[in-house]
Amino acid sequence: MSDTIEFSQQIESTDNYNTLRIPPNSLHAEQALIGGLMLDNAAWNNIADKVNAGDFYKKEHRLIFQAITALAADNQPFDVITLSEQLERQGLLKSSGGLNYLVVIAQETPTAANILAYAKI
Repeated sequence: MSDTIEFSQQIESTDNYNTLRIPPNSLHAEQALIGGLMLDNAAWNNIADKVNAGDFYKKEHRLIFQAITALAADNQPFDVITLSEQLERQGLLKSSGGLNYLVVIAQETPTAANILAYAKI
């Protein structure tokens, strides 16, 4: 009986530890990076080898970045319209926050000037 109690306490302790572990992230930096890319597609060349979708903490941002990556690979522009179309084709527009979320990201990003700094965060 005591073995069962000890084992269940170990599991509970491990579960609490894993629940409390949060990877480093900055949602504002993620939004600024995505918004910066929408404002200045040429900025892709500065961050393409430094950032991948797995670097994003928020699921919606991972999906949007994957769509940007696909468009960039096809030498297509990525802005609110082209991204929403790409995500819609993939059946991921709703999961990525929808058209309204893309608009919010674009509107709340004043410039792409600091995109490399955002990529490092």
